[in-house]
Parts: sequence; structure tokens; C-alpha cells
Amino acid sequence: MPEFILLVLLFIISYLGYWLFELIRFPASRIVGPIIVVALIQMFGITFSSPVFLKMLFSSIFGVYLGLRFDQTALKQLKVSIIPAAFLSIIYIGITILYGKILMQVSSMDHNTAFLSVIPGGVAEAGVLAVSFGANLSQVSSFQLVRYLSIVMIMPLISKYIISPIVKRSGESNKPVETSLPQLDESSLNSIHYSALWLFVVGAIGSFLFYKIHFPAALLLGATFFVALTQLISPRPFKRPPEFLYSYAQIGMGAIIGTSFTRENFSAVAGLVVPMLLLTFMIVTTSVILGFIFSKIFKMDYMTGLMSVLPGGLSTMVILAEAFDVDIVTISTLQLARLLTAVAVIPILYQWIL
Repeated sequence: MPEFILLVLLFIISYLGYWLFELIRFPASRIVGPIIVVALIQMFGITFSSPVFLKMLFSSIFGVYLGLRFDQTALKQLKVSIIPAAFLSIIYIGITILYGKILMQVSSMDHNTAFLSVIPGGVAEAGVLAVSFGANLSQVSSFQLVRYLSIVMIMPLISKYIISPIVKRSGESNKPVETSLPQLDESSLNSIHYSALWLFVVGAIGSFLFYKIHFPAALLLGATFFVALTQLISPRPFKRPPEFLYSYAQIGMGAIIGTSFTRENFSAVAGLVVPMLLLTFMIVTTSVILGFIFSKIFKMDYMTGLMSVLPGGLSTMVILAEAFDVDIVTISTLQLARLLTAVAVIPILYQWIL
């Protein structure tokens, strides 16, 4: 089947996935629905691929909307987040050492593969490190994929039906968020003005430059940094672009993430199901506890604390944070600290901690 037809089919399926999950009111349905549906289809042997430019496009769109949140008020929040970020980095170094040793004890994995399987980075970052250190790439990628999928599927449900009610009863509350997809009408299209178009140009340039210097999560963070900097030096704030762009970008990103789940990934770890489930359970449980600790020590609401420490992808955690209407600036800052710890700090310490 021609690649163009497969690409069109991919996004049709992704939209249907969003629609089905929205129908049952599943949290963060715009990204979770496409991920789950596309992953399930690929498990049956149908393989989709997505051009690199689409990932760059969607990541840049996320970066533009995230960058607009960084105004003068957000800068004050960033200063407050420095200590929690440092604390989180130290915690994740300890968690990586502990869980890596546990995984070595309950499986036949070599020490390089075991530690990189539990490193708190993304699938792509862990894969690059696995190649660099001669680890088993298929096992590392599969562990990272299962952990990511577990967080995407389980945590929204736990957050919505267990954690949020408890938080509300304890006196904290978040205003409800409208999850239905904005309609693509003519008035919305006409609301895009020149400043918004320039923001997307600036975001694309930032994504490209960060990508060229191999910065972690370059596509998202490059656009975020350049748009935030542009807004801070501008004499007046920019108007936020129409929400339908952000909404459809979430569906598109969900489609792209879903394509990373293949039958081969999971076949490669058929004999490691028990260790994989054990470590995934431990990681999710640790995140719930660590989120509680963060919320108490650093005086933030619990949902912000939880979303800040969950070892999911940076883009995904920002989307989940928006779905639950919590402090996205703090969450994105702490998630960046987690990512930098995984791809920069831990590899530098690798020869001492292994």
C-alpha cells in the first residue's frame, strides 16, 4: 500500500481512537486514544510509519503553546522550581541504581541493559544510550515502551477516579477542563493573525537549531525556548493561537507515538513479562509516593507534584497536565530536569554507578 495512503489511514484511525476514548470520557483522550488504537493495530502486524517532519511539526506546535506560558510571572515560578528540580535529579539517580540492581536480580539481563531499561528517560533517548553502551536494544526499548504505555493508560484513570476525588475532599480543587475537540470553523481560522504565524516560524527555527545540537527533547524544547524568549523581550504579550491547532496536534502526536509500538518490540521480551510487570508496578507506585512527598515538601498541589515526577515523555506529561488543569510551568520544568538527568547526568556517572 502506498505510503501516502498509509499515512492518511494512520490519522483517520487516530481520530477514531480519540473519538472512541472521548466517548467513554477517558482522561487525555486526544493523545491516549490514538496511542492505544494505533499500537493495538500494529500488534496485529499492520505497520505504519510517519515522516520525521510531522514529528517536528507537532512538537513545534506544542512548543509554541508551552512557550507562551513563560511570561514574567512564570519566571518567578521557575526560580522556585530550582530546588525541587535538583532534588528530583538526585532522587532519580538513586532510583536508577536501586531498580537496576533489582532488575538484574529478577532477570537474566546484563547490567548495562538492566540499568538502561529503568533509566527515567524516553524511549528514543534510552535507545541511543543502549547503542552507545552496547546494551540489548530490543529489551531496553521494550521495557521503556511498556513503562510509557502503563503510565499513559493507568495514571489518567488513577488520577481521575482515585486521586482527584481524594484531593478534592482534602480541600484542593482544580476547575474542570473541557475535553471536547474545538470545532474547526471559519471564525477560528480567521482568528490567526500575523503575530501567531510569526510564533510558529520562531518555534520551527528553535526546534531546528536545538535538533542540530542534539539537545534532549530538542523539537519541543527548542520551540518552547525561542517562543518564550521572543515573548519576554516583546513590548506586549502575544495572542494565543487558536486552540484547534493544539488539539489536532495532540491527536497527531498520539498517532506518531503509537507507531513506536510494534509486534517485534513485545516479542523480544516474551520471557521477561514478570520482571517487566514488577518493575512497571514499582515505578508507578514510586511515582505516586514521590508526588505526595513533593507536594508536601515544596507546597504544591498533589496533581502538580504527581505530573512533575511521572517518568513519561515530556510532551505527554504536558498534555496530561493540561487535561487536569494543573501548573504546567512547574511540571515542564521538573520534567526537563528528569530528562536531563536521564540523558546527561546519569550517563556521565555511568562508570561509577554500574
